[in-house]
Amino acid sequence: MNKKILFLITDFNGGGAENVFVQLANYFSLKYEVHFMVLRAKGPNLLKINKNIKLIELKKKNSISSVFKINKYIKNNNIDVAIGTLAMAYAISIAKLFGRKNCKYIARIGSIISSNLLYTSFFKRITMSIYQKVLYFSDVVITQSLSMDQDLKNYIKRKTNVIHNPIQSNEILSLIKEKPSINFNNNFFNIISVGRLEYEKDYKTAILSISKLKRKIKNIKYYILGEGNLKNKLAIYANSLGVADDIVFLGYIKNPYSLMKNSNVLLLTSLYEGFSNVILESLFLNVPVVATNSTGGNKEIILNGKNGFLTEVGNSDDIVKKLIMVKNQKNFDFDVSKFEISFIGKEYEKYFN
Repeated sequence: MNKKILFLITDFNGGGAENVFVQLANYFSLKYEVHFMVLRAKGPNLLKINKNIKLIELKKKNSISSVFKINKYIKNNNIDVAIGTLAMAYAISIAKLFGRKNCKYIARIGSIISSNLLYTSFFKRITMSIYQKVLYFSDVVITQSLSMDQDLKNYIKRKTNVIHNPIQSNEILSLIKEKPSINFNNNFFNIISVGRLEYEKDYKTAILSISKLKRKIKNIKYYILGEGNLKNKLAIYANSLGVADDIVFLGYIKNPYSLMKNSNVLLLTSLYEGFSNVILESLFLNVPVVATNSTGGNKEIILNGKNGFLTEVGNSDDIVKKLIMVKNQKNFDFDVSKFEISFIGKEYEKYFN
């Protein structure tokens, strides 16, 4: 009899965690009976869910208030494995306290806790630190990178397990066949960034780097894919540095891969990064990466000089130096086979029994 697997997340927004969970659900739906539970059934990743997956919308405001509904569904449907991420990782941990005896409750941590807490109020830092303790109740805790794993151990002293994010190569190969939304000028050095326009992505340093790079390389173009609260401020900042014409804000792009494929380098300037899906995708597309050596998984993917370069966080001069090194280097090693979803899926399955 096939196992019944329940995935839980708040919604289907266009973030990395949502994308990874949809990938995993689709992969496991080929061999198991998969259910997918969300607070709100909205967001661009909703369209990616396989038709044979049963979708459940709780229509609740937050994950903790959903705990009783979650357990009722698990018991009524004889769910064998329930795996939650982001806020649902904590909901599933609490649910374990009075849950179905034969169900495995798995919490997947979606971010680096200490880095997230740096930019919140003192009260919220205390509250969230205590909040981590509920992870003791879950059967399994999964983190995405060694850095994330070590960081979590500052809050809980229990066994945790590192499983990197997967890459869905077949999906990417299919999507790059689509015509890109814009055409790049091949006579330019085309730089691309993909991610939310929020403080932790540090696009301000990226834009400053572009202004400095412009003094050394005349024909450059910087494309930013993503939406966020800082879009207007970043556009104003680019204008103040005199590079407004060299930077293109493209907003959220449903299929970024054809654009990424045609770029010369991916630039990632994050202050912290749990485990970057876009780095894996860029390398799969044979595009080198310049990324910050920030807290998180970047250093577990980027090998200096082999598939890109790591830079100091917030150091625009170092970023410019590494971008020029990418431009001058012809050969890179783009092997990401160990991140294939078929391999990562088996890592998850180890904890299903």
